[in-house]
Amino acid sequence: MARFDLVEEQWIPVVDRKGVSRTVGLAEVLLTAHESRGIVGETPPMTAALYRLVLALAHRVYGPVDDDAWGGLGRAEGFAEQPLRNYLTEFPDRFDLFDERRPFLQCPAVATRGASSAAKLVPHRAVGNNTTLFDHTTAADEVILDPDEAARWLVTLQAYDPGGLKTPYRSDKSSERAPCNWFGMVLIEGATLKETLLLNMLRYHPAEQQPRMTTDADRPVWEAEQPPPPEPRRRTPDGWTDVLTWPSRRVWLSSRSTPTTTVVDGVVITPGDRRVGDLPDTEWMAAYRRPDRKGAGLFPVRLAHGRGVWRFSRELLLAGNRSWQRSYPLEQLSARVEAGHIPPNAVYTLRIFGQQLDPKATIVRQVLEESVVAPVALLRAEDPRVGRIIGHAVSLAADAGRALRDMQREHAAEFSAEAAADLELAYWPHLPRPFDTFLRDLGAALTAGSGEFAAADAWAVEVARNAHQAAQRWAEGSPRRGRSVLAAGACYGRFTGKLHHLGAVFRSHASGFALREDAA
Repeated sequence: MARFDLVEEQWIPVVDRKGVSRTVGLAEVLLTAHESRGIVGETPPMTAALYRLVLALAHRVYGPVDDDAWGGLGRAEGFAEQPLRNYLTEFPDRFDLFDERRPFLQCPAVATRGASSAAKLVPHRAVGNNTTLFDHTTAADEVILDPDEAARWLVTLQAYDPGGLKTPYRSDKSSERAPCNWFGMVLIEGATLKETLLLNMLRYHPAEQQPRMTTDADRPVWEAEQPPPPEPRRRTPDGWTDVLTWPSRRVWLSSRSTPTTTVVDGVVITPGDRRVGDLPDTEWMAAYRRPDRKGAGLFPVRLAHGRGVWRFSRELLLAGNRSWQRSYPLEQLSARVEAGHIPPNAVYTLRIFGQQLDPKATIVRQVLEESVVAPVALLRAEDPRVGRIIGHAVSLAADAGRALRDMQREHAAEFSAEAAADLELAYWPHLPRPFDTFLRDLGAALTAGSGEFAAADAWAVEVARNAHQAAQRWAEGSPRRGRSVLAAGACYGRFTGKLHHLGAVFRSHASGFALREDAA
């Protein structure tokens, strides 16, 4: 009988601290986490899904039940081996990809529906009408996956599979998009994989309902006594590790033996569990914001092509209020700083993962990953003016971008032409790095007790510089004659006036922020 034990077989891609890539099993990914830089999947959604899987395992093995236990894990060089081995001994066959009774993250009962191409596991492979830009296979081509590749895509599918019609087990063929499609997954990244896992590990004590909404019944899907039933269910999550390993699809991998190995040559995918409950009450690796309209609820921060996620830095970084809610692991960092487990001047990185689907949520259009610098000083900031100055900084960039659009549209309208779409693309992609510098400098200023205005002024200079460069390229970029040249010059002149006014208003806000209460 074929076996592929995910505990020991090499299938999770990691990069070590020297930048060398390799694959490891579930045991090694934890036991050598202090020697690794991080998990790096073939796509951002794969990276995110693998992190969630490893976090679920780490919670079940190590807790931690409170911040003191968390601190003990942090002081140790690596994760202890004996608790991990003890846990794995309890579930000896639950991590075998090809086990006949309990194949990992699968439901053997749906095997009766008949397997389709293994390409359905891989979003960028062409299947039927689902053609993609860079894939040159066709539905007629046989797709064969090695077990390690199939395992990675299986984990990714449960977290990120698009919605739409699936092969029904009986009659229910409708499936919701898998849970991680609804939000940008926020990961706090440290210097090593061990530090990254610890920074994202919550207080985990189901008997004490930690984290909140977690019950005694919480467990990852592999701990269940039986595989998920073949019929899809609507249910409320039992807790955090249930959410992290949510069985959004019923899957069965078809395999066959070759002279040297076993390969996956087909797959059955049917609808799985549908999550009941509001996302902000169950999903802790997401940030949420409340739109500026009366009665609006909290909506998850998501990634969008062309507009950096740094625009939501308040929601991502700062302590929550009525208008936003940051990811739950960030909420717990302040207590860990107070307990001496984290230095107050530490600077981490938030990595945000996601993908965009087509309007019907059935096809993956693009996969996305962005980052935002995360100084601990900002994460702990309690002064509401910190949120206001970050908000003003984001608004300055948005207003400058709007001024660029207005300049181009005014010129196009005068000559009954269409405004090109590439002007903003010459502006927005250049802002994430200087905004990271602004956040880093702002955090350092809060720690030192001064210097906020200098950080804000440097940001205003960067916004103006990038906006001017984009406008100059527009003004000089296309051949114009006569009245068109004069009109372009007039539009450019009005733009520079607006930009100067925006900078002056922002600096006024920033100087007001710098007037501390004790200096008043």
